[in-house]
Amino acid sequence: MSVVGKFKIVLGKSPAVFFPGQRIEGVVQFSTDRKIDTTGVYIELTGVTYVNFKEKIDRNKGGEQRYTSLDKHCHSTIALASKGGAEFCLSAGTYQYHFTTQLPEELPTSFECENGYIRYYLRAYIVLPAQDNPDCLLPFTIVTFFNLNESNYAKRSEEAEDVQTVGCCKEYVRVNLKTSKSGYVPGEIIQLEAAIDNQTQGILNQAWVSLVMNTALRTKDKDLLTEEVIRNWPVQEIPANSTSTLNDIELVVPPLPSSGSRFCNNIDIHYSLKLCVQLTSHSYCTASVDLLIGNVPLYGCHSNFREFNKPCDIKDTINISDVPTQDLFENDQVVPVFKCEDRFIVTVDNYFVFPESKNQWNSMPLQCGKMKWSPIYMYYVKMANKDL
Repeated sequence: MSVVGKFKIVLGKSPAVFFPGQRIEGVVQFSTDRKIDTTGVYIELTGVTYVNFKEKIDRNKGGEQRYTSLDKHCHSTIALASKGGAEFCLSAGTYQYHFTTQLPEELPTSFECENGYIRYYLRAYIVLPAQDNPDCLLPFTIVTFFNLNESNYAKRSEEAEDVQTVGCCKEYVRVNLKTSKSGYVPGEIIQLEAAIDNQTQGILNQAWVSLVMNTALRTKDKDLLTEEVIRNWPVQEIPANSTSTLNDIELVVPPLPSSGSRFCNNIDIHYSLKLCVQLTSHSYCTASVDLLIGNVPLYGCHSNFREFNKPCDIKDTINISDVPTQDLFENDQVVPVFKCEDRFIVTVDNYFVFPESKNQWNSMPLQCGKMKWSPIYMYYVKMANKDL
């Protein structure tokens, strides 16, 4: 049984989302019902990218090869109570230690997936001689700005087409997909021009538009490429010998991490939009265009967002005065808020320690108590009345 109870880290702001370069402030709290001997109470700030996946190498014998990579983005330790390594006594009672620490200026955005993560956390612990050190862990989100106005590609229109013959060569299906621009932010409506030309004798009743996340997870010896459908929007059936245009689908970008791999060597994220029609059980007609997801919208696009009329619809609005980068937001009609996506909810049950020598780093994490957690991303809404 632990000699420490009610061990927790409480931050000075909620939700726990920070931008690179910001200061983190909070308190560490715990209680003990007995006297304990210790050499110190500490809190660590850690940010890592971790990739971990397995590959079968002998299907008959069930062999597998594990690939891992670990990249440290930040790590610092603050002594909350210490006597230079000498042992001292904490009497029975309740303790509270204030702390403050500074984030580096260059950090990648938080991200979670099945085979890797970009994760930041605070870990408080008490060093007990000849005993396991009681500790507590608090993950938090880092959001790095990706300003779409700084990308020429974000303003570029994208178009794709695919044609598949069905049965005899005279019957075919053609799909066409076009976006007016490539760059979007979470909360923005994707405006597209799309059509499905069904020049067959049958009805096509399986068609959809998909927002897809493509992730590259890198290790020294092998990379893992994954594809995950983030959203599916169904398309109404297309009658035989007819053409249908897709002008009644509202595609809203969910809360997502930005495209690319800024400040991160081991995880790279890209997005695409696909229009797909199923022709048979094994054949499809598909058009796909690349998208660039950022978190600062293009100028002049404030009409591309859903309108909210009630103050209660807006939660956790970002205080723009807290943003370290100035002049990012064109006007106050489109409001950035914080929002999470259920697919990024994970169980956090491990952490890393970093000895001074990199050669002593362990590529496998240490275990800790389990907790459910999800990174939180910027999401934009349009205010009907900017004075709300």
